[in-house]
Amino acid sequence: MKRRQFLSAAGITAGTVIAGAATAAAKSRPAEKRSQVYKCQKCNTIVEILVPGRPSLVHCGVPMELVEEQTAPAAENKHVPVIEKIDGGYKVKVGSSPHPMTDGHYIMWIDLIADGKTHRQHLKPGGMPEATFLIEAKEVAAREYCNLHGLWKDK
Repeated sequence: MKRRQFLSAAGITAGTVIAGAATAAAKSRPAEKRSQVYKCQKCNTIVEILVPGRPSLVHCGVPMELVEEQTAPAAENKHVPVIEKIDGGYKVKVGSSPHPMTDGHYIMWIDLIADGKTHRQHLKPGGMPEATFLIEAKEVAAREYCNLHGLWKDK
């Protein structure tokens, strides 16, 4: 019996073999943490961890890559979220000068983390790189995701 016929009879396909190898590679990574963002380097699918587990995220047959939160002084980078207290809540703007919002380069979403709870607003090309959250909180932080430059946080 030829190898391909044997594998087919056993219910094993090339995709199974590739995914198995990718899963083994994913298992060697550190454990996932809540709110981490991962991206598929082949198709750009993005996922966020809601319930942490063993590192097992595989997409398109390869382990997904962790998107690290980046920071920089707000005055030096147009990706850093800037939080402004307003009547009844908070406004988050991206950058000290407005970030581009074209089809090829835009902010995909803005998160406001208020007293440990995440509030998210998705944005679209052509809109403004800002979001308003009508909530009260004692402690706030923000992060945003640029389709070209990744995940940025304010602190």
